[in-house]
Amino acid sequence: MKEVYYLNNKTLPTIPVPHDCIVKTLSLSDHCLEFVFEDDISYHDSIKNIKPEAKSLVIRYHFVNDADDFEIYKWVKPRPFSKAERYIRLDNRTLAKLTEGKFKLEYLYHNVGYCSIITKLCSNRDIIIDAEIDYVEFDWIC
Repeated sequence: MKEVYYLNNKTLPTIPVPHDCIVKTLSLSDHCLEFVFEDDISYHDSIKNIKPEAKSLVIRYHFVNDADDFEIYKWVKPRPFSKAERYIRLDNRTLAKLTEGKFKLEYLYHNVGYCSIITKLCSNRDIIIDAEIDYVEFDWIC
């Protein structure tokens, strides 16, 4: 079951948040950034309230212009004897690698603006994705 939320209208939609759900893969395809979530997603409280019959979820961010309309930032620990906490920009080609490794990638929340969405993810470090999109598509797998 597909739900589409447009971010280029006068009134911005309230988009459900799959809080704490594990992202299995992140990829780029057909002018979209695609989040594929874990199987048996409905055990999370956030999904129980939204779509209790869901088995999984795919979220697609459709870019306004092209596939490079997003930026990825990763929080970096301060070095010894330094108090400078900061986010560094990652190359967009590292997108697929964010789900690799021993730490699971969790979807925390998103903030919506006109043709814009900022998404916070968490693995061993916080990750921010800032994308220029015109709509979000939720593809619920039941």
